[in-house]
Amino acid sequence: MVGSQTGVSKGASHGIGHVLDGTADVPHGYTSCVMLPQVLRFNHAVNAEKQARVSEALGRADEPAAEVVAGLISGLGLPTRLRDVGVKPEQLDVIAEGSMHDRWVHTNPRKIDRPAVIRNLLDAAW
Repeated sequence: MVGSQTGVSKGASHGIGHVLDGTADVPHGYTSCVMLPQVLRFNHAVNAEKQARVSEALGRADEPAAEVVAGLISGLGLPTRLRDVGVKPEQLDVIAEGSMHDRWVHTNPRKIDRPAVIRNLLDAAW
């Protein structure tokens, strides 16, 4: 909560997570498990230096943050795919459309300007 109160944005993983929770009843912690690695991959082109700090903090400085985070999630036995948390393929378009209305999607480091961009992230997480 302190981050929100001090102006720290949360980005697409968090925003899409809100819609996954409300649309497909995915617990919010699981939404991060399935979406964060995909959003890190998407954002790498615009924030590679910040992501390198994540990898370093997790003791794997020579690996991409998306892979390090995905490995951490998998290693904890948490879900890694949307299908693992009960999301149905027919829900993906509704989730993509709805995500465009979440303010955190619009704070993502790499611009997301249409539902098709989110649908690509969802497909990658499927």
